[in-house]
Amino acid sequence: MQITQVALAVLILFGVITLIQLVYYYAIYGRFAFHKKKATLGFRDIPVSVVIVVRDDAAQVLQTLPYLLEQQYGFFEIVIVNDRSRDENSLHAIKEYKERYSNIKIVDLSTAVSTSRGKKMAISMGIKCASYDHILLTSPNCKPASKQWLALMAQNFLFQHKIVLGYNTFEKKKGPYSHFLHFDNLVNAMQYFSHALLHSTYRGDLNNVAFVRPLFYQQKGFISYNHLLYGEEDIFIHRASTQNNTAIEFSPDAATVRQHTPQYRFWRIHKISLFFTRKYNSLKNRLLLGFYELTNLLFYVFLVLSVLVALHQPTILYIILGIALLRIASMYVVMGISAKKLQEKQIIPYFLFYDILFSLLNPLYWLSAIINHKKIAK
Repeated sequence: MQITQVALAVLILFGVITLIQLVYYYAIYGRFAFHKKKATLGFRDIPVSVVIVVRDDAAQVLQTLPYLLEQQYGFFEIVIVNDRSRDENSLHAIKEYKERYSNIKIVDLSTAVSTSRGKKMAISMGIKCASYDHILLTSPNCKPASKQWLALMAQNFLFQHKIVLGYNTFEKKKGPYSHFLHFDNLVNAMQYFSHALLHSTYRGDLNNVAFVRPLFYQQKGFISYNHLLYGEEDIFIHRASTQNNTAIEFSPDAATVRQHTPQYRFWRIHKISLFFTRKYNSLKNRLLLGFYELTNLLFYVFLVLSVLVALHQPTILYIILGIALLRIASMYVVMGISAKKLQEKQIIPYFLFYDILFSLLNPLYWLSAIINHKKIAK
């Protein structure tokens, strides 16, 4: 049976889309998957200020503080910023910790008035009041994965780096929702680590990111995007990064672990905010990220169309399935290596299912970011 022009066009498009996807996996995301970290020799302690913002979640800080205080590191302080919390009992308990540990500093903003949205003012005050110029941000509900977290993050400053991107993950739990969160988190980390290695940094995770204070002031803090409800850390990291001043730290012992799994509603808001803040990024990064998501969706669409047009032509059908298998195998190779690096091996068996699912969901989140932009930015 002779193939029609429409069928031929479908097959050609499927081949081109698959080729683009392969380029993404091996030329871009393979940067992180196949990256080998340099060994650090002669490390010395650099004084570091760990900044945590508390807003009605002081009870979670009380669970995290023991893990922070037991860090095997010489010179560090913990700056806890009370961002107008109403939980007086937990705040009192934090003050009792301060009386026992000299390296805890409390910045009280209980009576502060701010025109900025989100936690920008609190983060800025924590950075301003810190004793040291090397700042490490984390969150109340995130505990270090090991006693080496601080040392592993801080050692990257020895190579003249001014920004260190770390990894934050969720507690591992059973069930599809946990796999759903871990898959998306893995893909996000693989993307922003790879972009950093390509000298095109576009974001950092507020739960585990470090930088030098002068860099924050060079960017005038968050002033130019005080109107945003979310995403200030992504915009700051992107604008402050250069080709040579950003490092990535992906050692499992350098991760932070979110102790409470977010409800879908809160996770969805975070996801939509990531799509929204892309508009503040470089054109190159917006195109790279958007084109990957577009071709990821089109791969599955044209795979179905190609199979339908070649149902009665076994040879062509085998070629189509072979091409599809090459792309899927490449996804498992690159993402699988990345998952092992970040200790997310539990989701490897589910890669294909969640890849298909997110190829459908991501365009919906992108549309939601456009529709709900007034909730994110005034």
